[in-house]
Amino acid sequence: METKLLSTCTANEAYDANSNCLSVLSQKDFSSDINLTNIATKLGQKGAILLDSIGVEKKSEYTSEISNLDSDFDSSLICFKKFVDANLALNDSEKALKANKISSKIEANNPFLYKLGYEEQMTQALSLFSDLDQEEFQTAMADLYGVKESYTICKANHTKLQSMYRKGQEVKALKEKVIPSSVIKREVTDIINVQLIPYLRVLSGTQAEMYEETYTKIIHYIELVNTKIRTRRSRATTEEEVTSEVE
Repeated sequence: METKLLSTCTANEAYDANSNCLSVLSQKDFSSDINLTNIATKLGQKGAILLDSIGVEKKSEYTSEISNLDSDFDSSLICFKKFVDANLALNDSEKALKANKISSKIEANNPFLYKLGYEEQMTQALSLFSDLDQEEFQTAMADLYGVKESYTICKANHTKLQSMYRKGQEVKALKEKVIPSSVIKREVTDIINVQLIPYLRVLSGTQAEMYEETYTKIIHYIELVNTKIRTRRSRATTEEEVTSEVE
């Protein structure tokens, strides 16, 4: 039976096979063999693209981190608003007047920012901060209980959320641009199965001194990968059978 790299290999396994084939080919001077040189060049090019795709796909979009930071920001927004409301309820007309001034600005922007989606929430929050950062509001906050402190925490949490959200979007943009590893994996597999192995198999028989050792080593590495794949298949089948029996 002819040895071929199994098509069910993962992108990582395809890259390992590709890398090992190139390593073996580099051990001898095949520069006079234009066909083999061209095959090796294609493997090198496709391997580099595959490695890049794998790297990008593994990057985290920070979904859980963004969600946690959003919760922190929501909590700090609510906390800030509650401190303003608490000062409104004080039996101190001067403080209540200042708190009302801040409260009116919150109401004018959106008192329920924490219910919005990430982008809209962050944009509207910046608009609110732009207003409240003005000297008249900052002066008023300084005379109120807990308002200045909770506002500072709120802004800091907004900065953290915005920074992490941007990182996630940048990773997402890279993933949308990169060629999927599943596509490049198939191309690498085809080069190995359709071009490299058949070519070396023929020449290992007709020019054994030059090609047999190289062919033997490459087949060895391909079989190592195939063994991993078959083991994975076997485990999956066994688990499926066990689950079926339990059901």
